[in-house]
Amino acid sequence: MDETIKSRFLAVYEKAKVKIGDEIKTWNKAFQFSIDGDEFYVEFKDGELVISEGKHSRPTATLIMSKEVLEQLLEGKLDAMTAFLRGKMKITGNVLDTAMLRKMLEAVRA
Repeated sequence: MDETIKSRFLAVYEKAKVKIGDEIKTWNKAFQFSIDGDEFYVEFKDGELVISEGKHSRPTATLIMSKEVLEQLLEGKLDAMTAFLRGKMKITGNVLDTAMLRKMLEAVRA
């Protein structure tokens, strides 16, 4: 896994914790990412974000996209809904629960 991506995810999460508040502590879900064939997952658990390489045994949803799209999302240059609607990102599993990720990403856009 690209360390730059990991550090950006963690930075976005820290900003989101400030903007979202205590609600983020209730998020207990895992999201699988497939980025140009690289597999990793992010897991919200007890108010923390854990990023691990490989495949999660039971992800809430799987998000498939290019590294370029993920970087744009993490930098706040691309809205997650726009990426999904334009076919730049595919989601399988519980699409509705990915609203958590969108809310976290919007913290860097605001």
